[in-house]
Amino acid sequence: MTIAKLLGAIAALLASLPAPAQDTGWYLGGAVGQASYREACADFGAVAGAAATFDCTSKEHAAGKVFAGWRFHRMLAVELSYLDFGEAKGEGAAGSPPVNATVGVRAVGVSGVGIVPLGESFSVFGRLGLLQTSTTVRTTDAVTTRDDRSETEMHVGFGGLLKLSRGWALRLEFERVNDSKIDLTSLGAQYLF
Repeated sequence: MTIAKLLGAIAALLASLPAPAQDTGWYLGGAVGQASYREACADFGAVAGAAATFDCTSKEHAAGKVFAGWRFHRMLAVELSYLDFGEAKGEGAAGSPPVNATVGVRAVGVSGVGIVPLGESFSVFGRLGLLQTSTTVRTTDAVTTRDDRSETEMHVGFGGLLKLSRGWALRLEFERVNDSKIDLTSLGAQYLF
């Protein structure tokens, strides 16, 4: 079976599933949480672009996101997101004086979201998409320097959605930015129009 035939069969199956009107439409939301740079801290010297051995002084930071999506089927949505992962800080020694570095990451992206309803008011979901990350690195030794970088990275995640009332839902999610090795755990709300 070719990939085109397989995708066609999957599309036909999804199209045949019932899609109640109350579960589809446009939605907006926001979330706050905590970004973890724990894995990224292992490569902090490479990220900071400095020839120094760094110890992260802060591996976690408050973070947030806003998102808008279109749930065009009960089990499928497309979502746009803006994420602010806060920043991580590190101290290193590459000579004298010591080097201090701060890395901040923000991103904009699009994801496909697969949703599995588990009853009338609870669903689980997973995401797969791409983020355009913007990384700002500030290093301070004898002088302060700033470096801005941008790259496209894979964005994955999973979570749960609890309907509170008509339109409103509570959303708990874990997300990962693949190459930057940053994790985000967030709690938010969304409104389905």
